[in-house]
Amino acid sequence: MVPGMCADLAVQLIARSKAYACLSMVAGDDAYLLAADTVVLGPHGPLGKPLTADKAREMLRSLRGQRHVVLTGICALGSGSKREAIGVSRSAVRMRQFSDAELEQYIAGGEPLDRAGSYAVQGLGGSLVDAIAGRTDTVIGLDCQMAMELLSAVGYPTPLPTAPDQHVALGKAAATRRPLASSNRVGGTR
Repeated sequence: MVPGMCADLAVQLIARSKAYACLSMVAGDDAYLLAADTVVLGPHGPLGKPLTADKAREMLRSLRGQRHVVLTGICALGSGSKREAIGVSRSAVRMRQFSDAELEQYIAGGEPLDRAGSYAVQGLGGSLVDAIAGRTDTVIGLDCQMAMELLSAVGYPTPLPTAPDQHVALGKAAATRRPLASSNRVGGTR
């Protein structure tokens, strides 16, 4: 991410760059391309993928017991129409007050090393999460509803049905937790 750039814009531009980097591999006027990028906004700024267990430990400790935001930028391209559409999906995540022993066990499994923010909500990292407000697939890395809206905007012929936003409670004693606020935004087409 470019220092000082709005995270919402930055994650969309990263997704756009990924899409255009792959455009030459797409053949035909009826081809469509979809790219996405996800960033976790921690208490001290964006959290990428940790390169070491120590960095994963540091990231997860900064998120423990805290609320943070996950952004997924998406870009759809229509190769025949030469149209593009970009958007950003935003979900709020609240981490549990997990113990150091749980943290060490999770890191020992290796899952955090290839995940933005050092956790995978769809994997074992879901046990560290207390609640999600917004779309869980945004936290996983691709808001499927937004992806279909963007594909439709660039001319994709038969979009799939969409699903409503969802509020998910995870972790220990999750049934007693209340959801957080959320919002999603779709950018324009060009």
